[in-house]
Amino acid sequence: MSLKSSKKELIFPIAIFAVFITIVLVLWNKSLKTQKATFIREIQTTGSLRAKEFFSLVKYDVKSLENLKKRIEMTNGSYFQYWEKDARLILEQNPSFKFVEWLDTLMIIKKITPLEANRTAVGLDLSKHPRYPEWDNHVKDSSTNISQWTKLHQGGSAFLVDAPVYFEGKFKGSVTAGMDFTSPFNELVAGLDKYAIEVKDERGTIFYSKNNPNTSEIGNEFIFTTSFEVDALDGQKWTFSLMPSHLDFLAERKEATYVYLIFGLLLSFLTSLLVYFYQSSRGKNDYLGDANIKLKELNKSLKKEQLRAEKSSKAKTEFISNMSHEIRTPLNAIIGFIEVLKLSEIHSSLQEYLSLMDISSKKLLLLVNDILEIDKIESGKTTFRKDIFSPLQELKNIIRIYQRTAEEKGLHISLDSTINSDLNAVGDIGKYGQIITNILRNSLKFTEKGGITISYHENIVNDELAIDMVIKDTGIGIPKNKLKTIFDRFTQVDIGKAKRHEGSGLGLYITYKLVELLGGKIEVMSQENVGTEFYLSLKFPLAETKSKISTTNSESIDLSGCKVLIVDDNRVNVMVLKKTLEKLGVQSESASDGFEAVKAARKNCYHLIFMDIHMPKMDGLRATREIRKFNKDIGIIGLSADVTREAIDEAKGVGMNDYFTKPISFDKLRKHLPNYLVKIS
Repeated sequence: MSLKSSKKELIFPIAIFAVFITIVLVLWNKSLKTQKATFIREIQTTGSLRAKEFFSLVKYDVKSLENLKKRIEMTNGSYFQYWEKDARLILEQNPSFKFVEWLDTLMIIKKITPLEANRTAVGLDLSKHPRYPEWDNHVKDSSTNISQWTKLHQGGSAFLVDAPVYFEGKFKGSVTAGMDFTSPFNELVAGLDKYAIEVKDERGTIFYSKNNPNTSEIGNEFIFTTSFEVDALDGQKWTFSLMPSHLDFLAERKEATYVYLIFGLLLSFLTSLLVYFYQSSRGKNDYLGDANIKLKELNKSLKKEQLRAEKSSKAKTEFISNMSHEIRTPLNAIIGFIEVLKLSEIHSSLQEYLSLMDISSKKLLLLVNDILEIDKIESGKTTFRKDIFSPLQELKNIIRIYQRTAEEKGLHISLDSTINSDLNAVGDIGKYGQIITNILRNSLKFTEKGGITISYHENIVNDELAIDMVIKDTGIGIPKNKLKTIFDRFTQVDIGKAKRHEGSGLGLYITYKLVELLGGKIEVMSQENVGTEFYLSLKFPLAETKSKISTTNSESIDLSGCKVLIVDDNRVNVMVLKKTLEKLGVQSESASDGFEAVKAARKNCYHLIFMDIHMPKMDGLRATREIRKFNKDIGIIGLSADVTREAIDEAKGVGMNDYFTKPISFDKLRKHLPNYLVKIS
């Protein structure tokens, strides 16, 4: 390229640079002026809003005093008996009030609240005080008087606000308050650090200021000033001023403008360079344009793949949830028939098979429940009940349940606690029990000799019951390389084809998530072939009342002669429940849908109804509503495989007395039926 050609190519870029520089300088100068005008508007707007807030607060506080005056006038003075209580209430609700006093017709202080700090003022004659003429004028005018900033006899300064009281056609005295607005004003301007504020009375006395206002060194254009008439009779006005809190208030904004100026100059230079290199880089620009198009297409493709992955994940979650529910339905029937067979007289050779079926089916049910629990946790649908319960007693109950299992393995479970507490907490007893049960089952599974020791401590901290628990076993322990992942999903200590212990690896993951949702903490320490220790910390609000404990002895109650109605569209479920009730001596009839149930309940006399939730034609919720229209006394117990809190609340909301989740064991029926049938035994 020749020198002459290079000079021609420079002319246009230089011209562009000159034009851009001119535009940048013009815009920069205009920006400085705009910034100044904007800041002035900001001061005016902020000042106007703050002034309104200040003066509205003053009006509100004065109104509180006038309301006390009106209550005394409306009751012809009988409201004086509540003087102390009402005055203290005003002082508590309005931090600007320093005291409230009663001046009689001679302007003598008769009462004052609070008395402790103002005792020297009681009996003080103010008739010779310089503010007497002002007070007397307002008495004659029946209007509220606000004094100037006044030095008090008992120390300090305040505005004295007088509200004259008239009843029975005469002046009886005035309700007077000493008011200092410093505290509430400070609350109004909290966080307003870049502004200074001062408020003066009509004599120019500054009774409130913030951030050391300096009006003499700041131009008037940057100061917002307004006045407010606080006493129309005396023409008394307060002046409110708002201004920047420091002298270099525009410096920061100018710094930003200089940055923009430098940026504009740099941009002008770069733009000129771009123009200069435009022709030579045109080919590269075309290449970049093509690359950009390809990148957009790639982004669209990635977005589609992301949506597809999200749909796949959602479908997987829904599939797991639906399949879990579908598995529970036949599984509930299997467990129910096992319950019936266990109560029947069968050959001893079949007892072992029946026991194995019982154990296997319950393990499968636990696995399905774990899958459902994970689905609720990971989808954010976990809810927590507010039961009143004793954490220590619930721990003892769980230990009692697993004591037999431990003894069958030749192990011991002991509770190391000297606490004999009757403290109750508010929380989800089910989730609390699930946490302890999962840890205890885990310890029992991996312990072959020795046993499990549970240490329990509780303390009251800030109206909460703080629980610290250590569950220590003498099991096989956890390898060091798995301690960090022991609370992950599907993590197991022994894996592979030769693993000795069964399990899905979900229990500790669920435990960790529940503890996390409850705001607690769980940690684990372990040594291989020595044992494992779980450290659990939880906090629950203290309960004001004790948990309800049923005193009914179900073993001694005869339920023969009772008649119940079973409503379920599943013939197997009806058969299982009928057989179980027969063992308790309870007669039963059945209906296959809600319509039949309503018809049977209207025609026959039942002592209790078992109502399935999900049925064709008319579901259990609607059937319950219909029955409650003509029979509000009969007990109705809902039946469903749905264990969510929403389903339970919905069932009880339509009028069901209780809600049983399937399968229903013989022990559960024997425990709960007396609560509804004992009255006819």
